[in-house]
Amino acid sequence: MPNPASRPHGSAPPYAAKEIILSSTAHALALYDMAGQVERLRFQLRTLPPPPAIPAVDAVSARVDDLVGITTAVSAQIKHCLSNLMSDAPAKAALQAYSTALAPLGEALTELGRMHTEISHYLFTAHPARRDSPLNLERARQQATEVISGCWEAADEILEVVAIELRDSASKVAPAPSRRRSEAPGRALHTTGSGLPSIPPAPASATPRAAKGR
Repeated sequence: MPNPASRPHGSAPPYAAKEIILSSTAHALALYDMAGQVERLRFQLRTLPPPPAIPAVDAVSARVDDLVGITTAVSAQIKHCLSNLMSDAPAKAALQAYSTALAPLGEALTELGRMHTEISHYLFTAHPARRDSPLNLERARQQATEVISGCWEAADEILEVVAIELRDSASKVAPAPSRRRSEAPGRALHTTGSGLPSIPPAPASATPRAAKGR
């Protein structure tokens, strides 16, 4: 049995290193999952009818609810990370990632709220009042379309950046196993058989260059 006193001064015991690896993996997977939720919301926003069509209020309300749920989940993760700061080093990196994402998510929620308000105003206020004037109705539709399109584009851009940053943070908290194997081929068998869940690598389409190229 190894003598604990024989370890180099300041080195962590093996069980502590294993706990750090497990914690890093858990935080990374949570960050990847949060990024995936943001990407799914972006996909759902893209299913809304394009201009000059006016999206249904119920469809936009559902996306607002989705974003509220994501923002609430991020806030809960911040509380969780804060509770582990004293004993969990990877929680600090995760805390930074979630804290950075919280404000942009609030901005995206504001944009979707403006979008919802504009649609409601057009459908239930401006639209009925101008049924007898096709010219006024078309003018009101154009104005609503401009506001809705602007809010949609702003929200989509914000959510894209949030998803990219969450994935980047996840890769820093716990690099993908394939990357570790390429750096240390002698430990590949040990890493694979450790029972740790694999971390999905970030898709190429989620990188900033690929996203801006669309």
